[in-house]
Amino acid sequence: MRLFTHQLQPSPEMKERVTAVERIVGYDFVDKTLLEEALTHPSSCRPNSYQRLELLGDSALNHAVTKYLFRDSRKFNEEEITNRLKDTVSNPYLARIGARLGLYDYLVRHNTPDLDDQVAKFTEGVIKGKDMTGSPGYKVLADVVESVAAAVYIDLNYDLDKLMKIFMPLLDLEKSDSMMKTKESDSMLGYIASLLYTLGAKAYRVIISLLVFCLRGIILLVIVCVLFKLIDCFAK
Repeated sequence: MRLFTHQLQPSPEMKERVTAVERIVGYDFVDKTLLEEALTHPSSCRPNSYQRLELLGDSALNHAVTKYLFRDSRKFNEEEITNRLKDTVSNPYLARIGARLGLYDYLVRHNTPDLDDQVAKFTEGVIKGKDMTGSPGYKVLADVVESVAAAVYIDLNYDLDKLMKIFMPLLDLEKSDSMMKTKESDSMLGYIASLLYTLGAKAYRVIISLLVFCLRGIILLVIVCVLFKLIDCFAK
């Protein structure tokens, strides 16, 4: 049963922003005032900001993605689920999602020139494919994604499965999974390099010598087998 039986409209000055974000998210709100609150920065002079929703959205997304990963046919273990969560619902990742969706443009705020500049630089870096982790301005972008997620979650009568269905395309989990595989590959290469560094140059030369010795042994074994084959042929 839905919490609302008829649509609740946003304030006139927020109507265009709410409608635009509904299109971006791909969800038509029943209670549009929820999205209005999600698009209200604490700097504004409005009574309610997104701060409460942000807290709920953080928890809801974490729970929804955890549930999704737990149900995945690949049967991830605890460490794999934890690592994938870090790459999917962490603030840096959500900030990149927020930048890509352009949500900051619809956030009502007051006298925030420094923040506007920081977000603009962060967004430009994301578009150019740069690693903007730790750059100023990312936190507000992650906050607004979480706030919008919370608004959707409440409007869906707190249904995690429906929330995940709407946010899966936005979170781009396939891209996140690809990033995870790249990190795992980089981690393995880093481990090998670290091991070689730890062993030192002398040990490295010993390993190379052993490999060469093994290779020569294999070649010698092949030659012997060929010779025995030839002798057997001539004997017949």
